[in-house]
Amino acid sequence: MIRSVPAIFVIALLGAQVRAQAPADSPLLQPAISLSTFLQSGAETPNAAGADQAAAAAQQDNGTNPAQNITTFIASNEYYTLDGGNRINTTYTRFKFPWYDKRGALLFEVPFVYYNFQAQDPGLPHVGGLGDIRMQASYNVWTSCDKHWTVIGFVQMFLPTADNTLLTRNSENGNELTAFNLGTGKYVAGPGVGVVYAIAPNFIIAPLYFFEASVFGNQDRPDIRRGKWRVFAMYAWENGVYVLPEFQALTNYLSGNNDIYVAPEVGYSTKRTTIYVKPGIGIAPDKNDRQWGLEFGARVQF
Repeated sequence: MIRSVPAIFVIALLGAQVRAQAPADSPLLQPAISLSTFLQSGAETPNAAGADQAAAAAQQDNGTNPAQNITTFIASNEYYTLDGGNRINTTYTRFKFPWYDKRGALLFEVPFVYYNFQAQDPGLPHVGGLGDIRMQASYNVWTSCDKHWTVIGFVQMFLPTADNTLLTRNSENGNELTAFNLGTGKYVAGPGVGVVYAIAPNFIIAPLYFFEASVFGNQDRPDIRRGKWRVFAMYAWENGVYVLPEFQALTNYLSGNNDIYVAPEVGYSTKRTTIYVKPGIGIAPDKNDRQWGLEFGARVQF
């Protein structure tokens, strides 16, 4: 009985036979080599590799992965309406520099705070000025062999650099706000830890936790003990568009208050520049917790 042989097998066999019989520089050999190589590697491999590279580039260029350490400048603005009617508007400039062969990064954050506490005290005017500067160091403590998992350690400190106007006009309970550093009069420091799971180059999930506590400073200002959870996922398309839904749970350990906030971010990246917008809404806010907010900004990588 004669069995039918797949056409691809016959072509590959002929290609091998031509290669064996023809000289190395023979014109007959080149098509056979190309066809044989194509069949051995698989017809879809070049396209798949290109898609992976495009997806990886889309993810690396948007600056959302805390495990990636690239020189970055960030400018953003956050506006929040608090439960009870008070409003806080903060403009940030951030500078991020890699260190230790890009296994870690140093971050410097400079806020300019503008707030309106008239709902709490109609006699207080609108106040603005330099806020507390934050310095943060991060280090990728462990990365899995397949590069899918990364564990990150953080240490950060807030310096009491706020304009005196913020301190004198701020209410005496300003340090008890769960989600904000308006000008604490304290040196605030603490560790943090995060895990990044890269499902694909363009798809990550990252839970992060930070603890903040006042260590010394103005004795007349209330102490600070806070915990901050951030859990987000990010998916980027090849065209540079990405989405990043985020869940935040902030706890004031001295008052027992919890500020729960959900914020879906949408952005677009091109040529290492990212623009984004991030609306958000508070979940069952207590007084002076975030009721709703809007953040927007830009990241530029160098």
